[in-house]
Amino acid sequence: MIKVGIIGCGLMGALHARTLHKLPGVAVTALQNRTREKAELLAAELGGAAVYDRYEDLLKHDLDAVWVATPDHLHVDAAIAVLEAGKHLFLEKAIATSVADGALIAAAGAKHPELKAMVGYPLRFAPAYRAMKDVVSKEDAGKPIQAWSMRTHFLDPDQRVYDKYRDHYYDTPSWYFDDETAKGPIFSHGSHDYDLLRWMCGEIESVFAYGGTYLLPPGSVADAFTVAIKFVNGGIAHVSTPWVTRVEYDITGVATEKLTVVNNNGELMFKDDNGPEQRTTFADNDMWVRLNSHFIECVRDGKEPLISLEDGLRTIAVSEAAYRSLKEGVEVKIEKLDLQKLQDTQSKASSSGAGV
Repeated sequence: MIKVGIIGCGLMGALHARTLHKLPGVAVTALQNRTREKAELLAAELGGAAVYDRYEDLLKHDLDAVWVATPDHLHVDAAIAVLEAGKHLFLEKAIATSVADGALIAAAGAKHPELKAMVGYPLRFAPAYRAMKDVVSKEDAGKPIQAWSMRTHFLDPDQRVYDKYRDHYYDTPSWYFDDETAKGPIFSHGSHDYDLLRWMCGEIESVFAYGGTYLLPPGSVADAFTVAIKFVNGGIAHVSTPWVTRVEYDITGVATEKLTVVNNNGELMFKDDNGPEQRTTFADNDMWVRLNSHFIECVRDGKEPLISLEDGLRTIAVSEAAYRSLKEGVEVKIEKLDLQKLQDTQSKASSSGAGV
């Protein structure tokens, strides 16, 4: 039996807890949340789990793995504490709200290679996107030339939001709209798409962003944007995940030298030079089950997670560059990440007492 703890019992923590509760050979045995009532309600729903007021106390519980699902800007201390406590770490995306903070977490993971650690980007586990990855990875596909990902939403702090990925309504957390802590959809929400396109097309060299605050109150995050991307291999792309569109719609595509594949709201369209266009519809999206099952398998069987802490860090390097481009109106290059420097960063932070 894999014993699991959850730090953060809000929207995402509760989703993961409910998903894990249904998996065979998994028991959610400990919960912690800043407001105890949420954790107690979730514990009762799951049939009983120990509830803690502090994650430091939760980490003393007999656990194999811990899911950290706090707000993004609160990831650093909790994630590092999980690893230092000898527990496997599942960390909700984004890994952090800055490359500097993400580097602390990635370096802590590098200090504990015996532990499994993964950043939760569920789109990699959605059946349509996995099928896209299979297509663009074909030996005869050729180099990616152009890609695009537009996944639209409508978020308003004064109304409940329908989440098409979870098929329910929820109250949007206030921190979503705080530019200082959350940085808006160009950083966190768009990071899903930066990760997806990195996975399919390769590393990103530079970005340029347009956008602004249109429907939200002045001083809020930018609620509409588009990011132009240049890949290291010379290909190009654009990403937009705005919060201003009342009609919600997803379309992601990749055109390589030899073929084109598009996910149009769950319908996969594929065309190469050898025949007519092919279409396949994916009616069910069990990506949350696949995502959580994958990490449980990694813990149980010693497999390497599909999305490492380093992957999560490389993705928010793109997020940070896009955010900076939006603010400064310039093209921003993605700096190369040096794992040895990450180790050194963690050593210096540990010696000074930071991030622990």
